[in-house]
Amino acid sequence: MYVIINRDDGPGPVPAVRSATRLPAIHVLGDFVMKPGSGLAERDIPDYELLYFPEGTGTVYRVGEREYTLREPCFIVTRPGEVHSYRYDRHEPTRHLFVHFWLRDFPVAALPLLMPFGPSVIPYAGDFLVSLLKQMLAIAHLHPERLQESGSLLLLSLLAEIHYLPGDGPTSGEAVRLPPQIEKALRIVEQAIPAPLSVETLAGRVGWTPEHLSRSFVRHLGYTPKEAITRRRIELACQLLLHGQKSVKEIAFEVGFADQNYFSRVFKATKAVTATEYRNKHYHPRYADLAAVTGGESLYPPNRVFFGER
Repeated sequence: MYVIINRDDGPGPVPAVRSATRLPAIHVLGDFVMKPGSGLAERDIPDYELLYFPEGTGTVYRVGEREYTLREPCFIVTRPGEVHSYRYDRHEPTRHLFVHFWLRDFPVAALPLLMPFGPSVIPYAGDFLVSLLKQMLAIAHLHPERLQESGSLLLLSLLAEIHYLPGDGPTSGEAVRLPPQIEKALRIVEQAIPAPLSVETLAGRVGWTPEHLSRSFVRHLGYTPKEAITRRRIELACQLLLHGQKSVKEIAFEVGFADQNYFSRVFKATKAVTATEYRNKHYHPRYADLAAVTGGESLYPPNRVFFGER
């Protein structure tokens, strides 16, 4: 059960709340029913994706070297840059609800669920948390102008609640305890980019030597601070490529690369495609794989994509 609150008495304080709390920004969301035997080829995405599969099926989710058969209702969290794929149940249609979002200025360390190496599959068979996701979809359909205000508040609440559910990795309540210096370094990288930022400057701001910071990054995260800075620039470039008309050269300079050719080499090494190919490839809904739906949620239509910030 969920209710749309009609605020016809005038605008409320929500926009100010969103600005003050730096809420996540919703990009795209929907509720799809996929044909038996269809799938989603291996890919990586520039943002975060939260999905909910309301029924256990033979659907297989693969992320990195891990493979999960979704035999019970569950949430799935996919992080930027994680290579993943889906093979939907071969015999029955598979329904899933999803939302793509960016953190923008929201610190990822405040939501350990979203940190690297956090859980990918979180079993959940209740109604309450799913109702928050359905509420977002209803708002996107009936009041799209309110999605970034009301929807972002709902999304943050949903992520905070999922944090306490046991997942496939460390339980969310115990999720990936990083040294405070590394958490601070990650926040600095998020907030500083696209401005210039060196490993030496980053190390100085957290009180470590560059060598110790680099060793600690590799130990806890699997990559160096320099790679973290580069990844952040490329993630920002991905967002700009998908949402706007700027040229690749303009985007390269905007995210902190002084040389377009170097940007192009780094982008292809990171994403395995050129920046132009990336722009053309992502977020084209695969309508051919959608199954016909005769019923659905009364407040929003199934098999339709709703867009937030673009």
